[in-house]
Amino acid sequence: MNYLPVYTVWAKLKAVAALSGIVFVLSLALDYSGLLQPYSLKTLDILFRQVPLPAADQRVVVIAIDQPDIDFFQEQGIGWPWPRELYAPILDFCRRGGAKAVLLDLLFTETSFYGKEDDRKFADAIASSGNVFLPFFLSQRSKEPESSQDDILRKSGLTITGVPPAIPKQYQSLLPPILSLTTAVRGLGNVESSPDTDGVFRRLPLVVRFRDRWLPTLAFAAFKQMQEPGPWKFDNGDLVHGYLRIPLDRNGNLLLKFRGPSRSHTRYSAANVIQSEARCRHGLSPIYPPFDFTGKWVLLGTTAPGLLDLKPSPLAPVYPGVELHATLLDNLLQEDFLRVVPSWILWTWSLILMSGITVSILFANRLAVILSSLLFFALLHISLSAMLFWQSWLLPPVLPAAALGLASVLSAAFSYATEGRQKQAIRTMFSHYLSEGVINHLLQHPEKLKLGGERRRLTLFFSDLAGFTTLSERLAPEVVVTILNEYLSRMTDIILEEQGVVDKFEGDAIMAFWGAPLFQEDHARRACRAALRQQAVLRTLNQRFSEKGWPQLHCRIGLHTGEAVVGNLGSRKRFDYTVIGDTVNLASRLEGLNKFFGSTILASESTVQECQGSIEFLEIDLVAVKGRKTPVRVFEPLALKEELTISQARVQAAFDEGLKLYRRGHFEQAALSFELSLKYWPEHGPSQTFRRRCQEWLNKPPAADWDAVFRPDKK
Repeated sequence: MNYLPVYTVWAKLKAVAALSGIVFVLSLALDYSGLLQPYSLKTLDILFRQVPLPAADQRVVVIAIDQPDIDFFQEQGIGWPWPRELYAPILDFCRRGGAKAVLLDLLFTETSFYGKEDDRKFADAIASSGNVFLPFFLSQRSKEPESSQDDILRKSGLTITGVPPAIPKQYQSLLPPILSLTTAVRGLGNVESSPDTDGVFRRLPLVVRFRDRWLPTLAFAAFKQMQEPGPWKFDNGDLVHGYLRIPLDRNGNLLLKFRGPSRSHTRYSAANVIQSEARCRHGLSPIYPPFDFTGKWVLLGTTAPGLLDLKPSPLAPVYPGVELHATLLDNLLQEDFLRVVPSWILWTWSLILMSGITVSILFANRLAVILSSLLFFALLHISLSAMLFWQSWLLPPVLPAAALGLASVLSAAFSYATEGRQKQAIRTMFSHYLSEGVINHLLQHPEKLKLGGERRRLTLFFSDLAGFTTLSERLAPEVVVTILNEYLSRMTDIILEEQGVVDKFEGDAIMAFWGAPLFQEDHARRACRAALRQQAVLRTLNQRFSEKGWPQLHCRIGLHTGEAVVGNLGSRKRFDYTVIGDTVNLASRLEGLNKFFGSTILASESTVQECQGSIEFLEIDLVAVKGRKTPVRVFEPLALKEELTISQARVQAAFDEGLKLYRRGHFEQAALSFELSLKYWPEHGPSQTFRRRCQEWLNKPPAADWDAVFRPDKK
């Protein structure tokens, strides 16, 4: 009969499958609810800041209009906004250096404050350059269309085939540059963009829908103009042109792969570029050599704090807008895009994590193993996410981490509700007669515990105090209880320290065994070592008792190794974990035989064989035990092999010689050997017993059929 709930491997595997399914559904609900989105964005920022980013493309440079540039011209009497003809030297210097393209991240949607002549000079410089791109601004507000709107649609509009991403924004109007500039530029692009839900700019649209045309963003407008002719199409969420495949998110945006904090792209001062052009025109050495711009894609924009083109980015709370376009152009030129892993990979990885931690929690019974497993899976997830990000793949970390956390909590709760009950039953059942170490081992490996009765090879232990009943009649009850409690506590502690099981107490008697419920290969050695330790501790106890005027205690121990039935015995509601069988009876009889030999410990031959030479024994006698046909050979444990003293070794040699002579009937010579043994150990009870027997046989010789077997005439 099995009174303990045991959860099999198959049951645990089914629990793993069920818990993983529940966590999968919960993770799916969290993902679609949007609750994880803010955390996903923040972990993406952490990846940008912590994972090494590739170097910026040297072909992309920025000419910045910063506060020192504004202050410089302010001192010359030129305030902000600058006259547009002041930008002409910048375009001329880029043309002088052989720049590939010049992108102005500045809106010129109204006539210059300085008059039409100012616009004309700027338009002439743009036309002369032939590679200038200007922005327009799309708005969701409805207004009267500008006169140049149709020109922009014809000049910049794209025809893209295929199924586009689901782009939610609906633009109602377009704010273009003034007509003279629109006519002069190489191309135009949109600069309207929106941050993510947390206000951080991480992505830009490549194209947006306006009326019946697709309009490019500024950086993409310049990039596509420099590509080989050919169609563009949407294909499975990507924007494709020939062999080029640009990944877009579900809103049609490109997730930027940043190259580092602000100034990662080479930056030049706008005032110094203007002065460099002026110095070149006058034959002087420029501040910047023109070849710095040879083959470069130049972006001109504002970085001064008061010009309102600073935006939060994953790398910094203040990031120039022109550098967002520089990053986009950089990604396009290097064809280096940050791609999000397919959803099936994300969910497969999440399932691996949730199943792995569930298996660890349900199958590992030690807290240290469970915590180590959780740490391992967490570090594995972080490492994989970082490694993939370094390889331009984004594995969104939050969803798998959430699945890992949910699986940990639910598995721990399930384990506590199920195996916790099993562990409590084990601890309750064995706490009184097993050591804490053995109980913990059982809690970690409950499969080793088979209750309800099984046949095992065990070593049985019986001990009793000689004459304690008579002794207790002469003492006050309080003293008897104190002595007995002290004795039983010390003896029990030794049994538990040797990982034995205390079966029961009967007055001053102790029954214990080794070899169950845990398998112990050295159970006989443990039992013998416990018996030797108990006799040594008892000598110390007796010294203390003697100082208090209390009587001395004499403990007798019997040890036997053999097959026995061990398990829960009793009724359904009240039972004990105990041992039954002939092995138990023989161990009990060996304890009683000590009185006939004056010994303190007697062990059977099977126990001696199990010890495999690790314990030194002294063979005592052949004894006819009631209920057994053949005599039992009994031994006295002397010491651990490495602890045998010289005196004990001499007693062992003398007694062995005396026993051989005794069995051959040479009682006079045997008595001399036992006398020699007593010389080395005067209190040795078996030597005294056999010396007395020899005298008795010399006085009254045994019968002719004497077989040297001792037959006790009482129990």
